[in-house]
Amino acid sequence: MGTASILYRFILLAHIGATVVGFGGLITASLYNARSFKAAPSEAATVLKTTSGVSRIAEFGIYAILPLGIVLVAISDSAFTFAAPWISAAFVVWFLVVGCFHGLVRPAVASMLTAANESSADVLADDEAAQAAAKKLAMGEAAVQLLLVVSLALMIWQPGGSGI
Repeated sequence: MGTASILYRFILLAHIGATVVGFGGLITASLYNARSFKAAPSEAATVLKTTSGVSRIAEFGIYAILPLGIVLVAISDSAFTFAAPWISAAFVVWFLVVGCFHGLVRPAVASMLTAANESSADVLADDEAAQAAAKKLAMGEAAVQLLLVVSLALMIWQPGGSGI
């Protein structure tokens, strides 16, 4: 089929779109999560519920990236191969993103939401449980954003590959 085919370009568009939706949603949610930490618990709970919804949509974008990338490699007529180091690295980065999101970000948002619903503090930042969750959340969100930069570098420079 090759990289000049309409199907390849359509799947590439979907792959890039999924990346924008996935990482864009997670980055936007992280900005609001940080603001919720400085808000009153009732306001923080509302923001955290909203960002959880945005993150669920972003998750579907993140999940779509991998299968779309696999299809792109498969239909590229050997322009790209699974043996290329940058493609293998991209798989690893994708699994790390999903792991950070499920292992750090999602549980930390849930903990902050619980703290917001149970807190009697003036602002969520004064609640000890929220502080612990916020640290875990900040670490997870920073890792996801750093991995975004790594994945973009892999896609642009394709180290160890032939590129187009």
